Amino acid sequence: MGKGVLIRPSKVRPLYRGEKYISRMLLDHTNSGTDKIHINHGIVPKGVSLYPASAHGTENDAFDEIYVILKGKCKLYIDGDILDLEPSDVVYIPSGVLHALDNTEGTEDTEILTVWAGVPPKGINDNYDLRLEQWGKTYMTVDEVEGK
Repeated sequence: MGKGVLIRPSKVRPLYRGEKYISRMLLDHTNSGTDKIHINHGIVPKGVSLYPASAHGTENDAFDEIYVILKGKCKLYIDGDILDLEPSDVVYIPSGVLHALDNTEGTEDTEILTVWAGVPPKGINDNYDLRLEQWGKTYMTVDEVEGK
């Protein structure tokens, strides 16, 4: 049986995607020992859209996502629909479904938790892949040096 782990988001190194998105991998197999669940904390700054929409995997992949809105209001474009999101909303996004967050009308940054099962294979999640490429791993604290 594994041991529990505490992750303090303020101590997790952020991955900056330009001015559009800030991503912190909070829980994954590298810091918890489990490959069953991953949790990412994301920030979409006010005035920003994450268009074009993207899909993680195909409908045949096991890469469903769950968004939990922590702060802010934004729009979610999902499979041709537009949803207005607000704090405490939970959204289920099946694998292969096109989706994009839009905070261009927001008055504050939108913060979300993204939850998914398993370790994404290469090509499924751009942020996950970029961490591996830049850091050599997917989770890093603010005190660590890249490549170690």
